[in-house]
Amino acid sequence: MSSSLRPADPAQRLLSIDALRGLALCGILLINIVDMGGPIAMDRPMAEPSLASPDWQLWGFSQLFITGTMRGLFSMLFGVGLLLFLGDDDRADRPRLYLRRLILLLLFGIVDSTFLLWPGDILLIYALAGIVAMTLHMLTPAQLVSAAAVILLLLSAWAGLEAPSFQPADTVYSAEMLAREGAARLGGYWQTFDYMSYVSWNWTVNALTYRWIGDALAFMLVGMALYRIGLFDGRFEERRLRRMVRIGYSVGLALRLLHAVLVFHNDGAPTVVSGIVDQPGRLAMTIGHAGLFLLLWRKRAWPRLMSGLARMGRMALTLYLGQSLIAAWIFSGFGLGLWNRLSWPALWLVAFAILAVQALFAAFWFRAFRYGLMEWLWRWGTYGQRP
Repeated sequence: MSSSLRPADPAQRLLSIDALRGLALCGILLINIVDMGGPIAMDRPMAEPSLASPDWQLWGFSQLFITGTMRGLFSMLFGVGLLLFLGDDDRADRPRLYLRRLILLLLFGIVDSTFLLWPGDILLIYALAGIVAMTLHMLTPAQLVSAAAVILLLLSAWAGLEAPSFQPADTVYSAEMLAREGAARLGGYWQTFDYMSYVSWNWTVNALTYRWIGDALAFMLVGMALYRIGLFDGRFEERRLRRMVRIGYSVGLALRLLHAVLVFHNDGAPTVVSGIVDQPGRLAMTIGHAGLFLLLWRKRAWPRLMSGLARMGRMALTLYLGQSLIAAWIFSGFGLGLWNRLSWPALWLVAFAILAVQALFAAFWFRAFRYGLMEWLWRWGTYGQRP
């Protein structure tokens, strides 16, 4: 192996990217915790929509600002990481090493969705989408954005055409479904493992996997385009960042609000219009989040918080898998057995507690080590030598 093909030195990392990744990691848990602590296939409260319900109030807030946008940030940063790894070097070693890196990520995803009991794992999707993104990494920013736009238009059309097939009753568990899942998830480890592995397998071989891959790929391409135009370094002027924030939030908030209102008034089921506006609204809001965060980063706002997020972002893989492990213990029958016993606000409190523990863990960990545990293994597997 060439001496130049080595893991990146932590001292050379772009801390703004790490910090933004840390923010995305935190936001993703706020969404995942609902399925971790309740019915795995429900993205809405069990009760009928009501503005007086704290669960539905939190659902509305999430739909506007968090749902899909934190995953969008994560996907964009995955694309940035791809470019940082491959660069503009056409030598065969870099793509070969990156492909090995994606295979390892695929294996981590399989472990997460089975042994760590989290069918909602995104690592497997990222590994598959990353293979396609790797073949497109030499495209210009305009070409990357065009490819992403085509994918998002197709996904929007898919969602719009599919929406009429959903009835409100299809978006909630029946008593029988709830009892069946409860028996499995409140049983012993292997009983929960059997059920969650079955769910993971069915979700993976489902045609919706193509939608998830397209979703991740589109945002990876957007992230690659933004990196190529200098978003994460000094080439990107502050006035352009402010424009990102204004346009992103203006368009994003309008479309996300429309999406949420339509779903709410359709008793929690999607509509044709909500399906069509979901992806463009999500993209705009994600870009607004990225612009605002980078503005705050440049102004050195909240330095302790930013440093904590950067540490979490440096070990995002370790902490992401750790969230699955902790949630399995909190909610499963072989642990605390809190599955389906907490309201959405209570679940968010649990999520904030997990994130606080992980932030402290990251702070102590990096006093002694240069890499997160899983990041260290990932690098070792990628390069064939200890980092």
